[in-house]
Amino acid sequence: MLDAGGRLLGRAATPLKTRIAEPGRAEQDPQAWLAGALATGREAVARADQVDVVAVGIGALGPAPLLVDEHLGPLTPAFLFALDRRAEEQRARLGVGDDHALPKLLWWEENNPGLFAHAAWALDATGYLVASLTGEPAMDSITRAAYEHPTGGVGVSLPPLLDPLAVAGRLRSEQARELGLKPGTPVAAGTFDTYVDIAGTGVVPGDACLLLGSTLAVYAVVTEAQAVPGLELTRYPGEGLLLGGTTAAAGSVLRWLAALLRGDESELAGAAGGLDPGSGGLLALPYLAGERAPFSAPDARGALVGLTLATGRAHVYRALVDALALSAVAIAEHLPERRAWRASGGGCRNPTWLRATCDALGAPVEVSEYAGEAVGPAVLALRSVGLDPKIGIAATVEPNAARTQRYKELSSHYRELDERLREL
Repeated sequence: MLDAGGRLLGRAATPLKTRIAEPGRAEQDPQAWLAGALATGREAVARADQVDVVAVGIGALGPAPLLVDEHLGPLTPAFLFALDRRAEEQRARLGVGDDHALPKLLWWEENNPGLFAHAAWALDATGYLVASLTGEPAMDSITRAAYEHPTGGVGVSLPPLLDPLAVAGRLRSEQARELGLKPGTPVAAGTFDTYVDIAGTGVVPGDACLLLGSTLAVYAVVTEAQAVPGLELTRYPGEGLLLGGTTAAAGSVLRWLAALLRGDESELAGAAGGLDPGSGGLLALPYLAGERAPFSAPDARGALVGLTLATGRAHVYRALVDALALSAVAIAEHLPERRAWRASGGGCRNPTWLRATCDALGAPVEVSEYAGEAVGPAVLALRSVGLDPKIGIAATVEPNAARTQRYKELSSHYRELDERLREL
């Protein structure tokens, strides 16, 4: 929760699980989204201590399409973007990207036609949450792009098109009571969490943004449309357009390693922070969930090269941090000249990862105030009712010239390793 000036008032978090029953299957329960959102919102409101909430904002993962009935109740789980590969046959038939929503809807139509015929709407995660709060089916213009196709799509209705900053509806009495808010409070249409979080950093045309989270997002805010192979161009819930891309995994790679080693991640990061890039002669590829940008390769796999009997835990963690930093460079080098880098996301609390990214980019990185907190939806909510909160800068990280040069040397090896292993 933010006030109109951008000051954090209340915060809360509720973890959700992704069901991965087997490779190629990744889904979440929409009802768990709603229960988590209500519980988290209620706790944040309580911690803010009697404030007058003027609007609610939503930013959710996606594309994560699901089918709902006429009462907006979910009929299906939500298949999670490129992580769920069940609709690969339909995707190839339509000739769309790995994250497109339509193949997954087509999969339901072909594999469970009875259920599909019962569906009233297709929604994505943000639209489902907005609909659950307001009683109005919703889909914003950024999300809609993942549902569009020259053939016209599949035989299920999509909600009316909304601007992400538009008020989609008003909070229903039951949901207002659960949240501790007034019925009728405006609810913004919202959009995918990545774009909402970028907007929450306050970047404007000429700036660029890093989101260090479970995935890594690297985007520049531009004023004119331009096509760059491997990158996406999408509208921005603010002034201008977004050019850049998101990797398939980032912080999730580091959490995976900590769990695999049964170690404390903060201790591993601290030990790795004392090592130079490429320490121990290790080089890694971070494709533990395939890759999205700057190339689409859902079948790509991770790699760790250079292991010896002298390799330690910190060396391996350092190699994966270096790989994440080099993946940021692989996207950033295709972006136009920018005025400043702004960073946010939970990874900003990991100084080893943050500094590695700064060193690899060779440019100062401004760390957004409240990095790692979900302030983006609150910023979007306030803007939907005509307010414009300003999020400040908590710190600026300066690159280390020697490490920047080392990353330049590692970058060519990183690319060569990627090219040599890709076919294999």
